[in-house]
Amino acid sequence: MRKTVLRYAGALLVSVISTYTGLSRFALAEAPDVPACSLTDVSAWQAALTNPTEEVTPAYTVRVTEAFIDRCPDRPEVPEAHRLAAMSSVWDGNAEAAVSHFEQVGTLTDSKSLLLYTAASLAIGEDDAAWKLRDAAISSWLERLARRRQADIKTTETRGGLILSVTFRQVDADNPTSQLWLAWPHRAGWPAALSVSSEAQLNAFHRLRAGEDAADVKHVRLYRCRARRLLARTTETVSPEDIEETAILAMQAYLAAPDRSDPGTLQTCIFDERILPDIHPARAVPIQ
Repeated sequence: MRKTVLRYAGALLVSVISTYTGLSRFALAEAPDVPACSLTDVSAWQAALTNPTEEVTPAYTVRVTEAFIDRCPDRPEVPEAHRLAAMSSVWDGNAEAAVSHFEQVGTLTDSKSLLLYTAASLAIGEDDAAWKLRDAAISSWLERLARRRQADIKTTETRGGLILSVTFRQVDADNPTSQLWLAWPHRAGWPAALSVSSEAQLNAFHRLRAGEDAADVKHVRLYRCRARRLLARTTETVSPEDIEETAILAMQAYLAAPDRSDPGTLQTCIFDERILPDIHPARAVPIQ
C-alpha cells in the first residue's frame, strides 16, 4: 500500500513542478494577492505522504489528504487527492467514504481505481453501478493496450460473458505476462484470468538449482479476484495454440458461476494487477 501511495505522490510532484514552471514567468510581471492556498500547501501535503513522521497507514493517508482537500478545495491537485483518499478509504474498510471521494474525482480511467470503486459500491448496495464500473475498468484496460499497441486481442462470445484471448507483445518487470485469457461476465460477477508468465526473480532461483544455462520457467495460473491457483509449471515453450482449448474451457466454467462479493461486505479484487496487467511504456521490453 505504501508503494502505491508513493507512486501517486510522485505523480503529484510532477504536477506541482509543471504548474510552478508555467506560472513562474508571470511572477515578476504581476503582483497578485497571495492566495489562501498555494504550492506551499501542496508541498506540505506531499511531504506528509512521502516523509511522514508516523506510520503511513490507510487511515493516516486519508486523514492528511482530507485535510489538504478541506484547506485547498480549489487547487488543481484536488481531483487526484480525492482519488488517493478514495483508494485509501477502501483499504481502510470505509466504503461510504470511498464512494464519496470517488464521486468527486471526475473521469476515472485507471483500472485499479475503477475496481476499488466497484468494491466500495457493492459494499453499500449499489450493485448496478458497481458492475458498470467493472465494465469501465476492463474497457479502459483494453483501450490502453490498443493505444499502446502492446497486445493482440481476440474476443469470443460465450454463455455468461466474453472470453478475451490476449497475446502480449511486450512485458515489464512488474507484469511479466505473455499470454492471458480473461473471463468478462455479462451480468454480476468479478472478472477472472488464466495467464502464462515468466518472472525474472523465479527464473533466477531456478537457475541457482538447475544451472546458469537452464531455460526460463513458465507458470500457468488461474487468477480470481480473491484466489489464485498454479495450474502448470514448465521450461518448454508455451504457445497460444498449446493452451487455447484448456484456457477457453476454464474461462467458460468460471463464467457459469462467477465470483461475487458477499452483500454488505467490502471485498476488493486483490489480484487486479494480474487479471488486468498493465505494461508500463517506459519499462516495456519486447517479448522474444
